[in-house]
Amino acid sequence: MAITRSTTATALAGTLVVDLVANAGIENNVTGNTSGRIYLVDIDNTANTTDAVYLRIADAASIGSVASDHTWMFYAPAGQRLSYAIQEGALYAAGVTTWCTSNPASGNGTAPTSSVVVRLVAS
Repeated sequence: MAITRSTTATALAGTLVVDLVANAGIENNVTGNTSGRIYLVDIDNTANTTDAVYLRIADAASIGSVASDHTWMFYAPAGQRLSYAIQEGALYAAGVTTWCTSNPASGNGTAPTSSVVVRLVAS
């Protein structure tokens, strides 16, 4: 099998965000940037063997409460780790604020039983 390897002129993304205790608490502007793209979302929900979790991301530098609307929501089944690769990158224009719940209902602030590990790769 032939393999081709090439180098890129610039890095696709330069920011790795790791939240080792993601829960219903709001994490404001986790990338530290006001605009950019999210290329990868990784949710490690292995600590919650009976509860699925929902990572919510708002295109905002900060939000006041979990009742605020999210821009994106990513699901991780109970006891599993799941990654989402976003080919073109999800564009954000104000910042990246995150929180994690165990209920998908809009405005719901129910925290997962155990903390979730969340990783984002962004520009």
